Amino acid sequence: MLTMEQKIGDEEIPPERVGYVPDPLADPTESTNSDTMPISNSGVLDVNGSTVTSDEIKNYVLRKMKNDKGTDQMDTESIYVIPHSSKPVNEYFNPKLLLGLYPTLFCYGYESPEDKSRSVEVKLREHIRYLFSYDDRRFETSHSFIFVVFNLLQRRDTCFHAQLIATKPYFQASAQEIQSLNSNDIEMAFNKSQNNIFSSTSNASLHKLLNHIKTIGGRIMGLTYSRTALRTRIHALIYNQGLPSIFLTLNPADIHSPVALYFAGVKLDLDNIQIEQL
Repeated sequence: MLTMEQKIGDEEIPPERVGYVPDPLADPTESTNSDTMPISNSGVLDVNGSTVTSDEIKNYVLRKMKNDKGTDQMDTESIYVIPHSSKPVNEYFNPKLLLGLYPTLFCYGYESPEDKSRSVEVKLREHIRYLFSYDDRRFETSHSFIFVVFNLLQRRDTCFHAQLIATKPYFQASAQEIQSLNSNDIEMAFNKSQNNIFSSTSNASLHKLLNHIKTIGGRIMGLTYSRTALRTRIHALIYNQGLPSIFLTLNPADIHSPVALYFAGVKLDLDNIQIEQL
C-alpha cells in the first residue's frame, strides 16, 4: 500500500512568490538605502460580531464622527466611512471585488482574479485553485474566503446552464406556461412538498418549472440535484457494466488526528499539542 506524506517544512518547499515580493533580509545594505517599504498583511476577525446589533454599530460610528475636543484620543481617532451603494456590486469581471472584501489577503493590491491587465487570461476557477496552493496558506485559513468564492462559482454555473436551457426550443414552448405561475402557486407547492403530499400532476406548469430547475441543478456542484444526477450515472454504469464485486473506499486514518481524538473524548489541549500525545 502506498502512503502519501505531506511535508510541512518551509525550508524544503520554495515559496511560490520568490522574486515577486522583495525580501528585506536578502541584502540588508540595500534595504536600508532603498525607499521600498515591505508590507506585512495583518487583520483581526471578530468572531462574536454577530451579537452586535446594527443600532449599536451606528451609535458607535456617530460617536466617533463627533468632533469633541473634550474627549480622549480614542474618541477622536480617524475612521473610514464606506457607505453602502443602492446598487449591488458587479461580480462579473470585477477585479476590485475580492480586493475590497479581503484587503488582508491581497495585501499588495495585486493578484486579483479576472484582471484584464494581464497579458494571459486566467479563468476564475483556475485562479482560485492557485490561490489555495499558496505556501503561507492564508487563503485556506480564511474563515469566509472559500465560501464566498464557492458561492460565486455556483451562481456562475447556474446562470450559464440557465442561459443554455433558455435557448432550447422546448423551453421556448413552455415559457408561456411558466409565466402564468404566481407566488401563491409556488408557495402552495412548497407547503405540500414539506408535508409530502405534493403531486406533480396537479399543476402541469409547475411540473415543467420543476423539471427545468432539476435539469439546471443537476450540473451545479453541491446541490441536491447534482447528487441525484451522480446517483443516476452510477445506476447507468452498473446497468451497462454490471454490479462490481469489490467496493474499495480509501479513507485516511484518523487515529492520529487531534480533532478526531478530541471529539472522541481524549483529553487534549488543542493549543499545546505534543507529538507524543498523538
